[in-house]
Amino acid sequence: MHNLVTSRSFVPPAGPVFLTLEEVVERYRGQVSEGTLRNWRSIRVGPSFIKSGKAILYPLEELDRWDRRNLVVCRPSRSLPLEDAIS
Repeated sequence: MHNLVTSRSFVPPAGPVFLTLEEVVERYRGQVSEGTLRNWRSIRVGPSFIKSGKAILYPLEELDRWDRRNLVVCRPSRSLPLEDAIS
């Protein structure tokens, strides 16, 4: 019989971090559904992913990159002069 080491916690190896489909939905607070991600994968839009067998994994680095590419940059509003803003 094999002895299992239970006193040590599993420490994942250093390297890229991957999120599951459910974790990606959670990351975007449910505003992107599993169905949307499935549709995006089928037409090759949205964040990059890795398919290993049946598993779909999203590299965290790619999700961050996708977020930056889809960032909507707004121009600053016209500011009040400093003395008007303080009073």
